[in-house]
Amino acid sequence: MQDFLKVTGLVIGVYPQGEYDRRLVILTKEQGKLTAFAKGARRQGSRFCAATDMFAFGTFDLYVGRTAYNVQDVKITNYFENLRTDIEGAYYAMYFAELADFYGVEGADDALLLLLLYRALQGIKSEKLDNSFVRTVYELKLFFVEGEFIPIESFGNFCEATNKAIEYIGESSIEKLYSFSVSDEIKEDLRMIAEVERKRLVDRKMKSLEILESML
Repeated sequence: MQDFLKVTGLVIGVYPQGEYDRRLVILTKEQGKLTAFAKGARRQGSRFCAATDMFAFGTFDLYVGRTAYNVQDVKITNYFENLRTDIEGAYYAMYFAELADFYGVEGADDALLLLLLYRALQGIKSEKLDNSFVRTVYELKLFFVEGEFIPIESFGNFCEATNKAIEYIGESSIEKLYSFSVSDEIKEDLRMIAEVERKRLVDRKMKSLEILESML
Protein backbone atom coordinates (compact mmCIF):
# COMPACT_ATOMS: atom_id res chain seq x y z
CA MET A 1 0.00 0.00 0.00
CA GLN A 2 1.35 3.39 -1.01
CA ASP A 3 1.64 6.30 1.40
CA PHE A 4 0.24 9.62 0.23
CA LEU A 5 1.27 13.11 1.28
CA LYS A 6 -0.33 16.52 0.66
CA VAL A 7 1.93 19.55 1.00
CA THR A 8 1.78 23.27 0.31
CA GLY A 9 4.91 24.44 -1.39
CA LEU A 10 6.84 26.36 -4.01
CA VAL A 11 9.04 24.86 -6.71
CA ILE A 12 12.62 26.09 -6.20
CA GLY A 13 14.38 23.69 -8.56
CA VAL A 14 13.45 21.99 -11.86
CA TYR A 15 15.69 19.45 -13.60
CA PRO A 16 15.14 17.14 -16.59
CA GLN A 17 14.92 13.48 -15.69
CA GLY A 18 15.12 10.85 -18.38
CA GLU A 19 13.37 11.63 -21.66
CA TYR A 20 10.08 13.09 -20.45
CA ASP A 21 10.14 13.46 -16.67
CA ARG A 22 11.15 16.24 -14.30
CA ARG A 23 12.87 16.18 -10.94
CA LEU A 24 11.57 18.91 -8.66
CA VAL A 25 12.90 20.49 -5.51
CA ILE A 26 9.93 21.84 -3.57
CA LEU A 27 10.12 24.00 -0.46
CA THR A 28 7.10 22.97 1.57
CA LYS A 29 5.34 24.25 4.64
CA GLU A 30 4.91 20.82 6.20
CA GLN A 31 7.99 18.80 5.22
CA GLY A 32 10.70 21.36 4.52
CA LYS A 33 12.67 20.88 1.32
CA LEU A 34 11.91 17.72 -0.58
CA THR A 35 12.58 16.16 -3.97
CA ALA A 36 9.75 14.76 -6.10
CA PHE A 37 9.50 13.35 -9.60
CA ALA A 38 6.82 14.40 -12.08
CA LYS A 39 6.43 11.68 -14.69
CA GLY A 40 5.71 12.84 -18.22
CA ALA A 41 5.90 16.52 -17.22
CA ARG A 42 8.01 17.36 -20.29
CA ARG A 43 5.61 15.76 -22.75
CA GLN A 44 3.66 18.17 -24.91
CA GLY A 45 0.22 18.70 -23.43
CA SER A 46 1.09 17.19 -20.06
CA ARG A 47 -1.10 18.47 -17.22
CA PHE A 48 2.06 18.70 -15.14
CA CYS A 49 3.97 20.88 -17.61
CA ALA A 50 3.10 24.37 -16.28
CA ALA A 51 2.33 23.06 -12.80
CA THR A 52 5.93 21.95 -12.34
CA ASP A 53 7.59 25.11 -13.64
CA MET A 54 10.00 27.09 -11.50
CA PHE A 55 8.23 29.21 -8.85
CA ALA A 56 4.89 27.41 -9.20
CA PHE A 57 3.17 27.66 -5.81
CA GLY A 58 0.26 25.55 -4.64
CA THR A 59 -0.76 22.19 -3.24
CA PHE A 60 1.09 19.06 -4.28
CA ASP A 61 -0.36 15.57 -3.81
CA LEU A 62 2.55 13.15 -3.60
CA TYR A 63 2.82 9.42 -3.26
CA VAL A 64 5.84 7.63 -1.93
CA GLY A 65 7.53 5.22 -4.27
CA ARG A 66 10.22 2.78 -3.28
CA THR A 67 12.91 5.45 -3.18
CA ALA A 68 11.30 8.85 -3.80
CA TYR A 69 8.24 11.07 -3.79
CA ASN A 70 6.22 11.17 -6.99
CA VAL A 71 3.74 13.82 -8.04
CA GLN A 72 0.20 12.50 -8.31
CA ASP A 73 -1.72 15.77 -8.59
CA VAL A 74 -1.08 19.51 -8.37
CA LYS A 75 -3.25 22.54 -7.73
CA ILE A 76 -1.33 25.74 -8.47
CA THR A 77 -2.56 29.05 -7.07
CA ASN A 78 0.30 31.32 -8.21
CA TYR A 79 2.68 30.89 -11.14
CA PHE A 80 4.47 34.24 -10.68
CA GLU A 81 4.03 34.76 -14.41
CA ASN A 82 5.69 38.20 -14.30
CA LEU A 83 9.05 36.44 -13.93
CA ARG A 84 8.70 34.93 -17.41
CA THR A 85 9.08 38.35 -19.04
CA ASP A 86 11.17 40.19 -16.45
CA ILE A 87 14.70 38.89 -16.99
CA GLU A 88 16.30 40.87 -14.18
CA GLY A 89 13.48 39.99 -11.80
CA ALA A 90 13.79 36.33 -12.77
CA TYR A 91 17.45 36.23 -11.77
CA TYR A 92 16.70 37.92 -8.47
CA ALA A 93 14.06 35.24 -7.93
CA MET A 94 16.50 32.48 -8.90
CA TYR A 95 18.95 33.81 -6.34
CA PHE A 96 16.27 33.94 -3.65
CA ALA A 97 15.35 30.33 -4.46
CA GLU A 98 18.99 29.25 -4.38
CA LEU A 99 19.39 30.75 -0.90
CA ALA A 100 16.20 29.02 0.23
CA ASP A 101 17.57 25.75 -1.15
CA PHE A 102 20.77 26.30 0.85
CA TYR A 103 18.84 26.71 4.10
CA GLY A 104 15.96 24.31 3.46
CA VAL A 105 16.09 20.99 5.30
CA GLU A 106 14.12 17.86 4.49
CA GLY A 107 11.57 17.05 7.18
CA ALA A 108 12.03 20.39 8.95
CA ASP A 109 9.45 23.04 9.77
CA ASP A 110 10.29 25.52 7.02
CA ALA A 111 7.01 27.44 7.09
CA LEU A 112 8.72 30.76 7.82
CA LEU A 113 11.33 30.19 5.11
CA LEU A 114 8.58 29.42 2.58
CA LEU A 115 6.59 32.48 3.60
CA LEU A 116 9.67 34.68 3.36
CA LEU A 117 10.52 33.43 -0.12
CA TYR A 118 6.93 33.91 -1.27
CA ARG A 119 6.88 37.46 0.10
CA ALA A 120 10.17 38.29 -1.63
CA LEU A 121 8.81 37.05 -4.96
CA GLN A 122 5.81 39.31 -4.42
CA GLY A 123 8.25 42.14 -3.75
CA ILE A 124 9.86 41.67 -7.16
CA LYS A 125 6.43 42.13 -8.72
CA SER A 126 5.70 45.32 -6.79
CA GLU A 127 6.21 48.63 -8.58
CA LYS A 128 6.73 50.33 -5.21
CA LEU A 129 9.91 48.40 -4.41
CA ASP A 130 13.23 48.22 -6.19
CA ASN A 131 14.66 44.75 -6.58
CA SER A 132 17.96 45.49 -4.86
CA PHE A 133 16.11 46.58 -1.72
CA VAL A 134 13.90 43.48 -1.86
CA ARG A 135 17.07 41.40 -2.03
CA THR A 136 18.74 43.14 0.90
CA VAL A 137 15.74 42.79 3.18
CA TYR A 138 15.22 39.16 2.12
CA GLU A 139 18.82 38.30 2.98
CA LEU A 140 18.75 40.03 6.35
CA LYS A 141 15.40 38.56 7.39
CA LEU A 142 16.55 35.11 6.28
CA PHE A 143 19.57 35.31 8.58
CA PHE A 144 17.29 36.41 11.42
CA VAL A 145 14.85 33.54 10.73
CA GLU A 146 17.71 31.05 10.77
CA GLY A 147 19.00 32.51 14.05
CA GLU A 148 22.37 33.43 12.56
CA PHE A 149 22.34 37.23 12.47
CA ILE A 150 24.94 38.67 14.83
CA PRO A 151 24.45 41.91 16.83
CA ILE A 152 24.70 44.96 14.61
CA GLU A 153 27.39 46.41 16.87
CA SER A 154 29.72 43.80 15.39
CA PHE A 155 29.64 45.63 12.05
CA GLY A 156 30.77 48.98 13.45
CA ASN A 157 29.00 52.20 14.29
CA PHE A 158 25.90 53.06 12.27
CA CYS A 159 23.42 55.89 12.56
CA GLU A 160 20.24 55.47 14.56
CA ALA A 161 18.13 55.11 11.41
CA THR A 162 20.18 52.10 10.25
CA ASN A 163 19.94 50.50 13.69
CA LYS A 164 16.18 50.97 13.72
CA ALA A 165 15.85 49.52 10.21
CA ILE A 166 17.76 46.41 11.28
CA GLU A 167 15.61 46.17 14.40
CA TYR A 168 12.45 46.43 12.30
CA ILE A 169 13.59 43.72 9.87
CA GLY A 170 14.41 41.39 12.73
CA GLU A 171 11.20 41.92 14.70
CA SER A 172 8.53 42.53 12.04
CA SER A 173 6.21 39.85 10.73
CA ILE A 174 7.07 38.60 7.27
CA GLU A 175 3.74 39.87 5.96
CA LYS A 176 4.74 43.44 6.90
CA LEU A 177 8.41 43.05 6.08
CA TYR A 178 8.44 45.52 3.21
CA SER A 179 6.12 48.07 4.84
CA PHE A 180 8.84 50.59 5.56
CA SER A 181 11.01 52.97 3.60
CA VAL A 182 14.47 54.41 4.18
CA SER A 183 16.84 56.78 2.43
CA ASP A 184 19.34 55.62 -0.18
CA GLU A 185 22.10 56.09 2.38
CA ILE A 186 20.41 53.69 4.81
CA LYS A 187 19.74 51.23 1.98
CA GLU A 188 23.46 51.19 1.27
CA ASP A 189 24.23 50.51 4.95
CA LEU A 190 21.77 47.61 4.94
CA ARG A 191 23.16 46.25 1.68
CA MET A 192 26.69 46.27 3.07
CA ILE A 193 25.62 44.51 6.27
CA ALA A 194 23.70 41.87 4.28
CA GLU A 195 26.73 41.26 2.06
CA VAL A 196 29.07 40.81 5.01
CA GLU A 197 26.65 38.36 6.62
CA ARG A 198 26.12 36.41 3.40
CA LYS A 199 29.86 35.97 2.90
CA ARG A 200 30.20 34.84 6.51
CA LEU A 201 27.30 32.40 6.51
CA VAL A 202 26.87 31.01 3.00
CA ASP A 203 29.77 28.74 2.09
CA ARG A 204 28.52 27.95 -1.40
CA LYS A 205 28.91 29.72 -4.73
CA MET A 206 25.57 31.05 -5.88
CA LYS A 207 25.49 30.70 -9.67
CA SER A 208 22.37 32.84 -9.98
CA LEU A 209 24.01 35.59 -7.93
CA GLU A 210 27.08 35.59 -10.17
CA ILE A 211 24.88 36.00 -13.25
CA LEU A 212 22.73 38.64 -11.55
CA GLU A 213 25.71 40.73 -10.50
CA SER A 214 27.24 40.49 -13.97
CA MET A 215 23.97 41.81 -15.40
CA LEU A 216 23.85 44.71 -12.97
